[in-house]
Amino acid sequence: MAQIPDSFQNEFSSKGETFFEIAELLYMNHGKQLTLDEIGEAVSVSKTRVSELIQEMEEGDEAWIDKTEGQMTVVWNTETHNPASTETKTAVGGFYRDLWGLLKRHSRTAPGMYVIIGSLMFATALILIGTYIGFSLGGQSTGFPVRAYLVLGISSFAAGGVVTALGPFQAVVNRLLWPLLTTEVSENED
Repeated sequence: MAQIPDSFQNEFSSKGETFFEIAELLYMNHGKQLTLDEIGEAVSVSKTRVSELIQEMEEGDEAWIDKTEGQMTVVWNTETHNPASTETKTAVGGFYRDLWGLLKRHSRTAPGMYVIIGSLMFATALILIGTYIGFSLGGQSTGFPVRAYLVLGISSFAAGGVVTALGPFQAVVNRLLWPLLTTEVSENED
């Protein structure tokens, strides 16, 4: 779920729950112009109170909202604080943080390494097959035979399947051999 920017919260930390309900409403509907009556109904306060709170949002260090005086509508200022951009950065950053954590955790084990290498081979296969399709449909020629992309892509996909299958096999081998190794090591230490 989208969150109001930290800089907004820092600037207005003492304003109260209703203030943040209005800010959240405007932030979540950043492309829609809302009247004071619509905002008042959504957060259950009077039009006068909404007007006061909106004025505070407009008077901060940065203009968090845009007001039109004719019909008195209010909209989140996407020129300065674009929620779509913020959410995209958060999503992309979170994806790569999670991926990095996953790779770090699984690269410490032999079965995990097989799966990581197999995944990379699958990704390579998709790129090569996509390149083959692109050159085939586009009718363009390259210095490299176009069918070679397809052959390399299929080979990479098959090799990725084999390498990925080695991961669970290695886990079974580890499960069977580890108790034998630990008892042999402990016997040698005595």
